[in-house]
Order: sequence, then C-alpha cells, then structure tokens
Amino acid sequence: MNRKANRPAIRNILAAVLLMAVSASGGTDSAPKVTANIDPQPALKAKTLSPFELRYQLKAYGLSGEGVLKLQTTDIAGQYLLSSRTEATGLASLIRPNAAIESSRFTMDGETIRVDEYHFNSGSGDKLEDSHASFDWDAGIAHSNHQEELADVELRPGMLDRMSADLQVTLDLKAGKQPSAYTMVHRNSAKTYEFIYQGEDTVKTPAGTFKAIKYLRQRPGSSRSAFIWYAPELAYQAVKVIQLKNGKKGATLLLSSYWL
Repeated sequence: MNRKANRPAIRNILAAVLLMAVSASGGTDSAPKVTANIDPQPALKAKTLSPFELRYQLKAYGLSGEGVLKLQTTDIAGQYLLSSRTEATGLASLIRPNAAIESSRFTMDGETIRVDEYHFNSGSGDKLEDSHASFDWDAGIAHSNHQEELADVELRPGMLDRMSADLQVTLDLKAGKQPSAYTMVHRNSAKTYEFIYQGEDTVKTPAGTFKAIKYLRQRPGSSRSAFIWYAPELAYQAVKVIQLKNGKKGATLLLSSYWL
C-alpha cells in the first residue's frame, strides 16, 4: 500500500494561508501583474499587534476538516506566538484522528516580523513529516530539521517561516504595501514565493460576505499555487483560499468565524 496516498491533503491547508499551509504552494501558473489599490493605514509597531482567532472550514478531495489560527503574546516581552491547529472531521477523522499543529514564535522589527522559532507537527506520529527551525540572527543562520535531517540555512534580512510569511502579507497590506515576494526557511532550504494581484471580488463564507482583494501565490518551478482572498474590513485577514496543482483545484478553505 502506498503510505503517502492515505495522507489527507487537509492536514496542511490552514497553515499554508495563513496559512494558514496549506502545504507550501507555488508554481509556474502565470497571471497579469495588476497593481492593487490599497488604502494605507498607520505603520504597525510591535505594541500594536493585537491577538486574534480565526476559524476555517476545509474541503479537500471529498474530505472535510476544521482549522483554528491564533495570534497570542508569550511570556517573553515583545514576543508573539502564531499557531494553527487543523483537524479532520467526519470520515476523514478515521484516516487522520490527530490534529496537525504548526507554530511560529517571533518579535517585530519595525513593521517586519523577525522569527525566533518555527515548528510543525503533522499529527501522524511519523517524525519524517515534521519540521523545526531555530533562527539565530546573531550568527546569521537558521538551524533547520526536516525529515530528521539537519541543515544550516543562511539568513538574509526579512527571511520568514511558512506561517509568519502569511502573516507578513497581511501586515503589509494593512500598512498599504503591495505584496510582492517573500523568502522563507522551509524544509531545510530557502524558498521564495511571489504574490500577484488578481483584482477585487466579493466572497461568501460561513462567517459572512466580504469584499476582498485576490492574489495568486506561487513559487517558481513548483506545480502548486494558491488563490487567496484578503478582506480589508477584517484587517486584511484571509477569508478564502483555493489550492491548485498543475492549474487544477485541489482544496478550499473558507472563514467560518473570527475574533479580532
């Protein structure tokens, strides 16, 4: 039996958005580069980051799941914890009974996230599916561990992890900046994701109907990409995500409730 064939795609979709997950999506899909009209807001500082909680419904290949994304402060002054918990529901829970948990600890350097530590636990019990990275900014190295293999990744200013990259997009939009490209430490290497503006849209979700701006997120050379809808009225949080593989729809995430 092919073990990989039994792994539900939903376990990673939230962390890709935000996240959110979403297994790192990227690809060679092309789209016209149009500039978004973003209303600038006052520049964010560390003290202005407020806790939030977002809940999502997930649908993937006939399976269903639920995800929770939270931003909290930690016991360390100035540090934040961004975490997600994704669980299968219905029949999918028989295949994957344990939750996938992903987290990023970071501080703020002006308007930019400065990552301290990233962790992903797939919930499968298989350590080869888990990842961890510790960011040593003084040494300029991220100590990464994926599939029980160790690697030191050279850090450059502004480098993120998979979770914090999604949050940085939200913060940039809120500050009136146009998302472009973000580099993250992921699976023992540095990977860059591009964001291409797709226009404005109205999105219906279980949490309500929102006017949103739509972006294509892709990584050059990858067959995977994602469309993400951000709602200005929710501080540019993601309200919908559609994953693509080779241009075909794979999984969908919709906002079901929120606390901001």
